[in-house]
Amino acid sequence: MKFTELTVQEYENFVRNPSLESHYFQVKENISTRERDGFQVVLLGVKDDSNQVIAASLFSKIPTMGSHVYYSNRGPVMDYDDLGLVDFYLKGLDQYLQQNNCLYVKLDPYWIYQIYDKDINPFSERRPNDALINLFKSHGYEHHGFTTEYDTSSQVRWMGVLNLENKTPESIKKNFDSQRKRNVKKAIKYGVKVRFLAKDEFPIFLDLYRETEARAGFVSKTDEYFYNFINTYGDKVLIPLAYIDLDEYIGNIQGEINDKENRRDQMMQKENKSEKQLKKIAEIDKQIAHDKKELLNASELRQTDGSILNLASGVYFANSYEVNYFSGGSSEKYNQYMGPYMMHWYMINYCLEHGYSRYNFYGLSGDFTENSEDYGVYRFKRGFNVQIEELIGDFYKPIKRGKYWLFNTLTKVREKIGK
Repeated sequence: MKFTELTVQEYENFVRNPSLESHYFQVKENISTRERDGFQVVLLGVKDDSNQVIAASLFSKIPTMGSHVYYSNRGPVMDYDDLGLVDFYLKGLDQYLQQNNCLYVKLDPYWIYQIYDKDINPFSERRPNDALINLFKSHGYEHHGFTTEYDTSSQVRWMGVLNLENKTPESIKKNFDSQRKRNVKKAIKYGVKVRFLAKDEFPIFLDLYRETEARAGFVSKTDEYFYNFINTYGDKVLIPLAYIDLDEYIGNIQGEINDKENRRDQMMQKENKSEKQLKKIAEIDKQIAHDKKELLNASELRQTDGSILNLASGVYFANSYEVNYFSGGSSEKYNQYMGPYMMHWYMINYCLEHGYSRYNFYGLSGDFTENSEDYGVYRFKRGFNVQIEELIGDFYKPIKRGKYWLFNTLTKVREKIGK
């Protein structure tokens, strides 16, 4: 085996292998993103004796104090079950960094430490991945820890994921909680549709995202950030929009009212009606009254807001094995139509139809108590019967130790002054 720099083509051929868990930060397209941000990029990998790439990583070189911080965001990409390969990679990386003016290196592999069910019970057949952590530590890396909060200096360490292998829409929905089942059923009954937005329609997503941002008070991503994302990743980005056509819905519900009134009238014409029949007539009258109320509400909305209502939208990233939910937004005014539920249900089915094995709802803080900052987010994802995946976390290693100590000292002083 040999540790070496890779060409872009060699790198791309390796990381698009569906058997490898490669995050969107580790695909070829991210090279232009990092370069646009002003950073150099270097692709570092390992080749076997047949000259085949068996490990690779995209590193950003970030200028700092006359040296560089080497950061592999969600990398390296390799089979972390092969500890011999990981050991060889880390040895080769250390030699490379010693020769290339590195201050320190940061790695945060897209690799799972432990898996839990939706209630945070660990899977009995899987043990925590302490062997990998210990191997990194043996190479002089400091583990950033088992964090349970969002940190702007790190990627999320916890994810909610639907495993779709050998599943059908029916088997997946069967394991939703009652609220998820009910709300998906409502969205279908309302006739909520989903379509993908074209690039020139992206302001529709932004409007829904900004509304949600103002309502929830989360940290904002700029318009430029989103446009850079979709421009960089191209057709790997999916932007579904859940919407309702009120003209169609009003026509459907009026048809249902007519059918129910005809059924009721036919039942009313019968003489000597039994108590069971009278109860059934009363139930139909109740349904008609409910439908007429829905018809009135929809008709008023059509008058004020138009016939097409945009309910929810999201930005997704699709790689070779999973579809990843990146960001989303929805309209509170139209929440009765259950747009977000229909969007997720549609995208789950999209994954099944296109052969993806994972539907990744993505980030969670790791604090699953009711007082946590994102408990509502966890509760929402939990209802879809996700498995909770705990990633292994961040690793730091100083290369120029004296300079690294000075860097950390100055950073702490600046933070103290800033407070």
